Amino acid sequence: MRQLFFALGILGIALSVGCSSGNRGQIVVPQGNFSNASLSGSYVYQIAGRDFATSNGSPYRESGVFTADGNGHITTGTDDFVEGTGGPTKTGITGTYSIGNDGIGTVSLSNGLKFSITLVRWTKAYLIEADAGLNASGLVEKQDTTAITSIPSGTFAFHIHTLNASNASLVPSARVGVMTVTNASVTNSEEDLNTNGTFTTPTIKSGFFNIPSAGRGDANLDDGSGSVNFKYYIVDANNIRFLASDSGFVGSGSAEKQNGTLALSGSYAFGSKGDTNNFGIGGVNTVGRFTSDGANAITGGVMDSVQDGNQTLAGNFSGSFSSVDIRGRTVLTLSGFTSITEVVYVVSPSRGFFLINDPNKVEDGTLDLQQTSSFSNSTLSGQFAFVNDGFDTSPDFIDRVGTMNWDGNGNMTFYEAVNSGLSGTRLLGFFSASYSVASNGRATATISNVSLTNNDFVFYLVSGNDAYILENDTGVEISGVASKQP
Repeated sequence: MRQLFFALGILGIALSVGCSSGNRGQIVVPQGNFSNASLSGSYVYQIAGRDFATSNGSPYRESGVFTADGNGHITTGTDDFVEGTGGPTKTGITGTYSIGNDGIGTVSLSNGLKFSITLVRWTKAYLIEADAGLNASGLVEKQDTTAITSIPSGTFAFHIHTLNASNASLVPSARVGVMTVTNASVTNSEEDLNTNGTFTTPTIKSGFFNIPSAGRGDANLDDGSGSVNFKYYIVDANNIRFLASDSGFVGSGSAEKQNGTLALSGSYAFGSKGDTNNFGIGGVNTVGRFTSDGANAITGGVMDSVQDGNQTLAGNFSGSFSSVDIRGRTVLTLSGFTSITEVVYVVSPSRGFFLINDPNKVEDGTLDLQQTSSFSNSTLSGQFAFVNDGFDTSPDFIDRVGTMNWDGNGNMTFYEAVNSGLSGTRLLGFFSASYSVASNGRATATISNVSLTNNDFVFYLVSGNDAYILENDTGVEISGVASKQP
């Protein structure tokens, strides 16, 4: 089983490492106003990855809460870890961290875990595991301390992805749905479920949330086939994160409170990933965008995807969707380069969770309303934090975290720490890049010494502040997100 190494600090990446090949005149050294004080207060974290102490890499998930003092110390926390056929193990944690002015740094916890991390802002950070033999990526979010002592209340859309580790083939399943939590009980709830390619729509019969401690508690859903149990973690009154806690199941997810008019209208960027019959864990990664007329038509669809190492480059699609029902559920029927059916549960007019109905894969993701009607190179300007993870077919598992500096004129500097296979984190420094943004928000980039082919990094922009990322190369399954720093 894996050794526990947790770090929430940032790799002190020396500038001497950063002088890579390429046009140095285009290199922009990351900078900012971050410091140890930027990580202060109570936080929730989630990570997902694989442990290569086993021959093929055993999947694991880890979540928890911790408190940072703003002076480089993790003063208290609780770590929940799941791998293999056992349930979650709970460990108390303390530690230290160090954050540079660019938001990049290191954290080392008392149980030995290490992470490379990049802060987006003081309430959010991206991270990867920095230890040899372990590949994982995740998210850190600041807790609203006024919400962490109360049981969540309201109607939430949710999505959860799990693997049955008690089965040798690691049978995957994913569910999206909606649940109402009232006085600790789950009522008026439904879900759509894809289990190893078999799609069903069970009704959630019951469930509960217990009283949390420091924003951490236990939850349960019963969809008629048996209880599904989770640890839950409160970010704030509108956002919950999940860790599967049933013996033999490895998985995680999230829930967001529904608000506003539950409609699908406008142009949306999206990102998803999942497991396939051929490649198994992480065998498909997809990013794209489409426009909904708010009535029943889908137009202007385009997506990039790599499934089982085979790429789709800017595949066009259109289609239709059913009326959004009272619970925010709609079904999209798409056609073009391929036929796709997916179920969406609307969180708000600007966000939703979706699940693909496909017998050959278990894939789910999120979509976000694009905030700009027309994009251009100038939309991408400034310094962004990013994270992406996955593998190539060597296999070599790759997790990256760092910054991208865009000049608004087609040039970008890529600055990364990368954990690859059994090597642990390497500091690969600065790489020059060129990029181009289409009016629909699809952007491509060629990154020196990182790109395998020209324009193989694809970005679908939500706005000038957020984007979904895919490395669209044959034999590669790597995706992620990027967000602008202040």
